[in-house]
Amino acid sequence: MTAAPPLAGLCSYQEAARTDGSVEEAVRFLRRLARIEHQTLLVLAAHLNAVPEWEVKCALSLHIWQDAEHCAWLRERVAELRKPPHYLDRPDDPALEAFFEELLRSRTTRELLTGVYHVLKPSVTAAIEEHVRHANPLAEQPTLRLLRFMLLEEREQLDWAGNALEALGGADAEWGGHLEAYLRAAGGASRRDERAAELPPPRGDQPLQLVRTPRRDPRFTRLWNSRGRLPGYDAPSDEVRWRMLYVRLTEMHVPELLALTLYEWPGAPFEVHHDLARHLWDEARHAMMGEVAFETRGVDWQSVPHEIAFAAYPNTTLEPRERYALLYHAEQGVMGRKPGGKPAQHAAAAASGDALTTLFQDYDWADEVLHVHLGRRVLARAFDSVAERDDAGGRSWDEYERILVQDQALDRSEWWSEFYTGLPAQST
Repeated sequence: MTAAPPLAGLCSYQEAARTDGSVEEAVRFLRRLARIEHQTLLVLAAHLNAVPEWEVKCALSLHIWQDAEHCAWLRERVAELRKPPHYLDRPDDPALEAFFEELLRSRTTRELLTGVYHVLKPSVTAAIEEHVRHANPLAEQPTLRLLRFMLLEEREQLDWAGNALEALGGADAEWGGHLEAYLRAAGGASRRDERAAELPPPRGDQPLQLVRTPRRDPRFTRLWNSRGRLPGYDAPSDEVRWRMLYVRLTEMHVPELLALTLYEWPGAPFEVHHDLARHLWDEARHAMMGEVAFETRGVDWQSVPHEIAFAAYPNTTLEPRERYALLYHAEQGVMGRKPGGKPAQHAAAAASGDALTTLFQDYDWADEVLHVHLGRRVLARAFDSVAERDDAGGRSWDEYERILVQDQALDRSEWWSEFYTGLPAQST
């Protein structure tokens, strides 16, 4: 009789008899990886407003969430490995911290992508691959499983970044060399590489200048503090459909609000950063839903007005918890069944007969339900009471609405009718 593969198909008996490694060594490696993933997502969040290229903003939003997920997996695995205290939030390598201080001071999109994807993440994937090669595939199977999923997404990130850097003129050799020296001084992502002795003069001793007002590249010709005056939900169903697609498209200001909120809330527990990263990615997805609808219907999505006040105002005026209270206030405002609420938006999409808009609104509604739950959870840590939370959100919303009213008083706000009547015939 032929026996089924032994050891659950994981490996051979010989592979399972490897004696390299220990729990202590695994914990040390996983804790370092978790630190790298967390610091990387903070660097990306710090730069999201500064990056003008739309396509890069979209990808960084995804990678922020993926890195948050990877960090969460690693932290959970460390906690399973019998080694309290876990020291998951304690930096334990000054050289690695110095590398991130340099990476944080990338000055252009090209420098940022060079540092994260040309220098750091190849070292991360190499370190994971080395660990997998030497680990006991039976004893360390739970660790190897999560590392396999990490590698899949890290390699996808590197594939995207290779194409993005090529579009930007290639990696920045000078900045890449600078950061490679600092990463070598830390022993690479694994900490096992030979450490460099000499370092170039640091940028990390210079004050960090965060970009608080979102940037867009020259394709975006109308950056406003509002979207202008839009049709009400009592307009014909097709016009309401285009209003919803336009609002989806211009939601990039929400990831831009969330990015600096995440970065500038360093004292928050990791769980808060994880929730904000998920919220950030969902809102970037919503903007891309609008992009898809405009693009596939032959409508120029860069030349319509893109509102930036919902990021610029809180990023320049409010502390992080107040920014998120403002967003929570806005999320709550669209959850009811009144005209403009998410159930009504989905019904309006369905009434228009457009399958793509209906699908996108369906998932947008589901995401917003999640975001209300995230908001309650995050803000419960930040405010002493619900009343304090709601007061902060309401006061901030009132000020934001004053900005909108002032902007909508300008003649340029009367743009919608010309836009809608000029849509290609097949788009309506």
